[in-house]
Parts: sequence; C-alpha cells; structure tokens
Amino acid sequence: MKRLPALLSLCLAAVAFAEDGPIRLSPDQIARSGIAVVPLAELKGDAGIRLPAQVIVPPAQIAVVAAPLPAMVATVRVAYGEPVKKGQVLARLQGAPLIELQREFAQARAQAELAAESLRRDESLHADGIISQSRLSSTRTAERQAALLLAEKRQALRLAGLPEPGAGGALASAAEIRAPFDGVVLEAAAQPGQRVDAMTPLFKLGRLSPLWLEIQATPAQAAGLAPGDAVSVPGCQEGGRITVVTPHVDAHDQSLRLRAELPSGAACVRPYQFVQVEVKPKDAPAGNAWRVPSGAV
Repeated sequence: MKRLPALLSLCLAAVAFAEDGPIRLSPDQIARSGIAVVPLAELKGDAGIRLPAQVIVPPAQIAVVAAPLPAMVATVRVAYGEPVKKGQVLARLQGAPLIELQREFAQARAQAELAAESLRRDESLHADGIISQSRLSSTRTAERQAALLLAEKRQALRLAGLPEPGAGGALASAAEIRAPFDGVVLEAAAQPGQRVDAMTPLFKLGRLSPLWLEIQATPAQAAGLAPGDAVSVPGCQEGGRITVVTPHVDAHDQSLRLRAELPSGAACVRPYQFVQVEVKPKDAPAGNAWRVPSGAV
C-alpha cells in the first residue's frame, strides 16, 4: 500500500514538470516505486513466428491394401516403416475362396469360347439363309453376356493377385498381395496365421514426397498469415509455403489450423513427427523492431 502514494506523486510530478524537460528520479525513489529496468530485446524485421506443427502424409498419397477374399494370411514379407517398390510382394494369402475364384474364371472362359464359336456358326448360317435374324440376334446377345462375365472374372483374379489358370487346368494355391506404387509401409496389420474377411485392411502405404505440415496457431497468431507465406523447418534445407488457412477454429482447443507443403521433406522429417516451424509473413515489417516484456505493458 506504500507504493500507491509514491506512484501517485510521481504521476503528478510528471504532469506538473513535463514542460520543463525529462523527469529525473533518484535511486531511492526508483527503489521505493518498484521500477525495474531491463534491456530491450531486438526483434529483426524479417523474423518469423514459431509455431508447433505435425508432419502428415497427404491423403491422396495414401493407399490401403485390403484382402480381396476371405482367406488366411500365410506369410508377411514387409513390416511397418519399410520402403517398398511397385509390384513388390507384401503378403501371401491362402484359402478355398481363392481356388473357387480360379475355377469360376476357367468356367467363364470356356463359356465365352463356346458362345463365340456359336456366334460364328450362326452368322454363317444366317448368311446362307438357313436361320432367321431373331436367332442370330439371340446368339449375339448370349456371346456378349459371356464376354462380360469373363471380363468380370478376369478383373476379380487381378484384384486377388491370382494368375489366370493355364490350359491344363492348374490352379494357384496362394494369392500374392503386391504394392501398388513405390512408397513406405505406414501400417502393417497383417499377421501370419491370421484369418481375414474380404476387404479387411492389411497394409497402409504412403508416398513421402511431398509432405504436409499441419500447423497450430491461435487466432491472434494467424491473423497476419496467409497462403504463400514461407515456412522453414529446423534441419530442412528447403522450406515450404502455406497453402491453406482454415476459416474456422478447432472446437476442442479453439486454435486455427494452417497447412503447408514441403516439396521434399522426406529427407529431414518423418510422417507424424511433431516439429517447431517458423512462419514468415510476406508483409512482415521492414527494419528493426523491439520486443517489450509483457509485464511492462
């Protein structure tokens, strides 16, 4: 309570003698008034804002590899975090549905060949005037349906990773699950001996170039930021740019999300890693500025 009269007297003195020049206080007056003096911290005009961020893989660069049919996982060839090449075998599946699919393809192929032969015969008979046009039209319809069924079974074989049965009727005993592109295994849920249903996720693969940064900021920090602002990450020689500033705040922590893209970030950061980034607004003030302690305001 003793500081209040002292501060009040200083304010009155400042008003009374402001026209006479600077007010000089003795060390005793400074001590009794509780005035503290600290040096100002220089803030460069090109300095950025430090914000927390997380490295993520863009959704368009992620693929989920699932089991095509109910089966058992016989072997698993890759594990979490391993790089893979397009066409590389990830796992092998075994089960009766795989054998049945090959048998159905062989039957569809035989039916398609028989329908094509019938169409050629009826076209010749129609040209000789032996059969009617309606008979030829019916044969053509049957041939088209058989061809469509064969295409369906062939596509099912490809999705299952199975080869087409040979002319001798030999059937493959296992299906190979292969990588659809060059990337990294982000998740590996398949385990040897596991029984899976159709469309059960086995692996999640991702391409690691480019990567995204999900940046978290308060509305006040994001007020001066916009798409195109430069973003730098410690340890990365090449930075990125902000691409999106969300127009709404997060319902849980009331923060704004900003997204930046790193064109080649796989060499210096890892997916799902938490980092501190520095964002430099394009309209940052030129020249030097000074950082004032919050307690002095």
